[in-house]
Amino acid sequence: MASTSGRNPNECRWGLPKRFFKGPRYRIARGGELDPDKASLRMQVYEMFPQKLVLDLFAGKGLLSQLYAPHCRKIICVEKDVELFKALKRNMKRFSQKAILINDDNMNFLADLPRILRNIGEKTITFVDFDPYGCPTPQIQKFFDVYQPKQNVAIALTDGILLNFRTWSSADLRRYYLQDFYVDLGAKYSKDDRYHVTRKLGEYLFQIQKNFIDILCMRHDLQAHPLYFKVKKSNTVVYSAYLIMPKLIGVTDFKKYAGIMTRVEIDEQEDPNSQHGSSRRRVLHNRLHSSR
Repeated sequence: MASTSGRNPNECRWGLPKRFFKGPRYRIARGGELDPDKASLRMQVYEMFPQKLVLDLFAGKGLLSQLYAPHCRKIICVEKDVELFKALKRNMKRFSQKAILINDDNMNFLADLPRILRNIGEKTITFVDFDPYGCPTPQIQKFFDVYQPKQNVAIALTDGILLNFRTWSSADLRRYYLQDFYVDLGAKYSKDDRYHVTRKLGEYLFQIQKNFIDILCMRHDLQAHPLYFKVKKSNTVVYSAYLIMPKLIGVTDFKKYAGIMTRVEIDEQEDPNSQHGSSRRRVLHNRLHSSR
């Protein structure tokens, strides 16, 4: 289809309205500290399911926690930096009835997670945010080592895989992504070639991350379904999310199992004695499947 963007500013290059490609916008803190793409993609996943207990393991100043808190029963925010934790307490003050703020390293917190859940009387975690400056895979591994999901749990990731591949001379895929393979990277363009690894592995970033999540799920009798994967405009990190569920035995309806809103087509047989004979008509119904 020819481009129509020159004739109508509200249409994109394929002739489709731009609104088809725009997600909902969410109010974020002034100063532009929170990337709108990060907030929008996360919140679209977050609002897909009812939220009970939410974990923000790299809470920082609480920019994401402030978006999550109004729509959950309880939220635990973990931040080890003292100065950032002070800002976190100020920003989350209005959610004091449901927010638990912890000033500690998130690996220490995860090691103690079973005891913490018992102390607060919660068993089900429904959403976990991994939003580090670097690579979140050690924390993801630790989380599933100490917590076995019995119901659906969504995880949102900010993964510095692109930046890490640029700054490391050899990406340690076994340590960080549980995969033991390396590619022949060939010669660098120059001794200052910072994008040597990225050029070779860049197009496989989604598959590398997805394989990591699948390997974890196989270890813990779970299954994962990717929800989105987007490279930040700076080409340094990727935003992604996965729906983690207990392993399914046999064939079943994934949407019904996950509790996703679907449009179901129902055939209704008309009266054969009517003037339309035995013709069939289709009626669309909105149906909200209950989650497992």
